Amino acid sequence: MGLMQRVAEEAMAVVTRAEGVLIGLVRDGAAITFVCGAGYLVDQVGDKVPLDGSLSGLAVTTGATLRCDDAELDPRVHLDLCKAYRVVSSVCVPLRRGAAAVGVLNVSSSRSHAFDGADVRTLTKLAEFVSVVTAAADDLTGVTNTLLSAAQLDRNSFDEDGLAVEERFVANVLSPGTVGGLESRRRIERAIEEKNLAHHFQPIFDLWNGRLFAFEALARFPGKPKRPPDEWFAEAKAVGLGVDLELASLQGALSSLSQLPSGVLLCVNVGPDAITSAEVRHLLVDSEPSRTVIELTEQVQVDDYPLLDSSVTGLRRLGARLAIDDTGAGFASLAHILKLNPDLIKLDRTLTSGIDADPVRRALAAALVTFAAETRAEIIAEGIETAAELAVLAELGIRYGQGYFLGRPRPLESVRWQPAHRVPSHLLADVSASLTPDTAELLALGRHH
Repeated sequence: MGLMQRVAEEAMAVVTRAEGVLIGLVRDGAAITFVCGAGYLVDQVGDKVPLDGSLSGLAVTTGATLRCDDAELDPRVHLDLCKAYRVVSSVCVPLRRGAAAVGVLNVSSSRSHAFDGADVRTLTKLAEFVSVVTAAADDLTGVTNTLLSAAQLDRNSFDEDGLAVEERFVANVLSPGTVGGLESRRRIERAIEEKNLAHHFQPIFDLWNGRLFAFEALARFPGKPKRPPDEWFAEAKAVGLGVDLELASLQGALSSLSQLPSGVLLCVNVGPDAITSAEVRHLLVDSEPSRTVIELTEQVQVDDYPLLDSSVTGLRRLGARLAIDDTGAGFASLAHILKLNPDLIKLDRTLTSGIDADPVRRALAAALVTFAAETRAEIIAEGIETAAELAVLAELGIRYGQGYFLGRPRPLESVRWQPAHRVPSHLLADVSASLTPDTAELLALGRHH
């Protein structure tokens, strides 16, 4: 069918005044069945027209290319069908296999006198090629259906991906890459249906007092193939299941809330398409939205900020908070911040890594701290891996942090509830003393926002 569909589409490109194309095959000796189409006639695929009493039928029976300039004035046409299909002028090209008629290529327009002699000559020249392609495609469809029907009955011929040997062979021959896409979709569907994903939890600590502030839930996929979670989500998006996988991950993460200490928040990664879906709201309503932080990542493009903002506002009314993830990794996170007014801003590891030795990173982080304080937001520094980075971040007035230096992502039963390392007490005193009264007030307001 793909071959015949391309014939229909290319016919419209060749005959530029065509508005619609249908390819019909003679199935029962009395009628033509339209098997594929393009343009404004595509909705007529599956319809039948009689061989006797239609211009398409006459082209088949006579073997001649026929042109109609105005259906109202041409006695050869089936006028009721022409009116129903909005066909006013057309060219009907017979398709043959040897001496036998097999079908018709019908090129049509809703305007009168749309085609001329040059169009008829062009289509007539193409008739033999179109006939061969159409006949071959029809034969291929028949033999393929027979082969695959038999394969479905032989349960012993299925491989580990659920494909019959014959299915894999045919798909790889007819459309290279189809099997890979099918396998990807089945792999993601299994992960969703069998709940074949887990979560590790990385603690987020208050750098000023060492208390546990939140956990970030990070998806993990124990099944095969072994690969990073972002590759699983990218594959899911590629096969149209990105939102479904995100929702499955969100549901699994939210189920852990009851096992967390009272008052500790849970950060979950959710993309804009999922955020704007009704399912996210339903999942939050059924859990504890006031303890949930929705993290919007830098890597995800936002196509409709007003819709996203409206959805976020609805989630905030439930008590949830919004965090912009990966801030500093690129431009998109800054656009998210400006347009969505987040409650939390997470500094990306590319900004915090080596901040103790890089004045440019320190300057940018300091600017974001000031911005966050003035917009009543909080800062969370990600990717803290050394004591020196921790000290500088705390000195800049950043209240919350996460990273391997403080605690690695682990299954919930083995996660750290206390930071592996703390900011020295003398540095905390320096931090408190360095805050101006206005900044201290803004930070305090931000903490209770």
